[in-house]
Amino acid sequence: MAEEKRGMRNGDKGNVLHSLRTKIVGVMIMAMVILSVCLSVVLIRNLRIPLMNLNQSYLYDLALAYGEKLQSEIEQKGYNTATHYNSLADSLGEAGLKGVESSYAYLVSSEGTMLYHPTKDKVGKPVENEVVKAVVAEIASGAVPEPNVVEYDFNGSVKYAAYYVTERGHCILVMSVDKDELMSTVHRVTLTGTACTVVMVIIASIIGFFFVSRIIKPIIKVTGVVGQLAHMDFSEIDGQEKLTARADETGQMSRAVAELRRQLVEVVSDLRAQSEKLYEASDVLNVNASETATTVEQVEKAVSEISDGASSQADETQKATENVILMGSMVEETTRQVEELTDNANDMRKSSDEAFETLQNLEKINNQAREAIDVIYEQTNTTNESAMKIRTATSLITSIAEETNLLSLNASIEAARAGEQGRGFAVVASQIQKLAEQSNDSARQIENIIDSLIEDSQKSVATMEDVKKIMESQSESVDRTNERFTHVRNGITQSLDGVNQIADKTKRLDEARVNVVDVVQNLTAIAEENAASTEETSASVTEVSTIVYSISENAAKLKEVAEHLEQSMSIFKI
Repeated sequence: MAEEKRGMRNGDKGNVLHSLRTKIVGVMIMAMVILSVCLSVVLIRNLRIPLMNLNQSYLYDLALAYGEKLQSEIEQKGYNTATHYNSLADSLGEAGLKGVESSYAYLVSSEGTMLYHPTKDKVGKPVENEVVKAVVAEIASGAVPEPNVVEYDFNGSVKYAAYYVTERGHCILVMSVDKDELMSTVHRVTLTGTACTVVMVIIASIIGFFFVSRIIKPIIKVTGVVGQLAHMDFSEIDGQEKLTARADETGQMSRAVAELRRQLVEVVSDLRAQSEKLYEASDVLNVNASETATTVEQVEKAVSEISDGASSQADETQKATENVILMGSMVEETTRQVEELTDNANDMRKSSDEAFETLQNLEKINNQAREAIDVIYEQTNTTNESAMKIRTATSLITSIAEETNLLSLNASIEAARAGEQGRGFAVVASQIQKLAEQSNDSARQIENIIDSLIEDSQKSVATMEDVKKIMESQSESVDRTNERFTHVRNGITQSLDGVNQIADKTKRLDEARVNVVDVVQNLTAIAEENAASTEETSASVTEVSTIVYSISENAAKLKEVAEHLEQSMSIFKI
């Protein structure tokens, strides 16, 4: 209980920001802040304008007073004397708003020239103030402006200026002051008012918090009582008598909570007693139902095993029958295929014999072709050698023709030397030269033909060599093929013997299959009768098991409900 109370207190501390007291105090502070801000805005706004008007009036009065004084001095002393810098320094040097450093006076002639200024360097220079320039322009037009207060901007600073023009417009007296410094008083008043408002809000908040705490304290105590009830703690609470004795709304709340606690205690006590009885009864029922369910489950398991065994036996015998029938079909199919295999083997053996004879003929033809190719090879070589001899003879003929041509040329030269006597000899030499040239041309043509013949002969020799190699390779392949066909013939003979043995054993297997089919069919009938009986018994036991299991489940659920109710009742503290 102490831990729960401490948890409640910690929860209350965590919810301080969301408490009713904080909200009420917050609303009060917010209302006072808003009211104070509104009052401050209204008061400052109403105070700002009168202070501005008062300062402007004061500045105007100063300009008017010093202007009338200057007018009097001009009338008494004369314009030049009265507007002398030293005289003006004595009369205007201290002019300005009291306590305001930026306030000063300066004098401008009707031509716009500075006659006096606190900054002596500006004296004698044209005035820079646009407002004063406008007044100078009015004087130049023959008018004498009335005294006035104006606001203007000079080098980024806002200023107020009050001016006074002498009666004949000889000069202009200007009183100037910075607006920011003039408004500093208003700012100080604003800060002072704001500080006073903050202090008043703080004091009012403290007082409000004190009174609100006194009002909220009984509500907090009642909330603690309700929180204790929410945690199912219905024990007596210290200090509740004082709360119920109060005559205000908190007292009414406390009395209602106390009545609620009393009635809850009665209900919880009754529920706890009935819960204990229910838990004991459910425990006994659950034990009995569990034992019964276990027994029925064992019986059901035994019957199920018998039923499964009978069904399995029936299925197995049925499968065995089907498999034996399938085996019979396969044996018959095997017999048929063995017969076909025997026929195919005989055909293969016949084909093998024919192929073997063909290979032997091919071997003979191949040997004859080899012999013919050898003869052609030798004849080709002989032809090639004859062509080479003809080429040698052709070269000899060409050489003789060239020598004959040379001799005929020498004979022609000698005939030419002999003159008329050698003319007949020259004709004969010329004919010999023509014959020699024709012989030389013919020899060259023959040589070209012989070269082509030798080239073709060499190609034929190379081709015959390749053919000879191919024939040798073909002969080796034929020999290897002959050996392999010999092995194939032997294998076919052995396969044929094995096929005959398979056919004989297949017949014996079919006879044994017929006997097995009869036995298996008898077993199948017996297994089906056993399976039908065990299925009926198993169905009855399953129905009983379902009923008992349902009772056991309900008993277990009832026990769970009783345990849950017992746990729920343990939460309540009386």
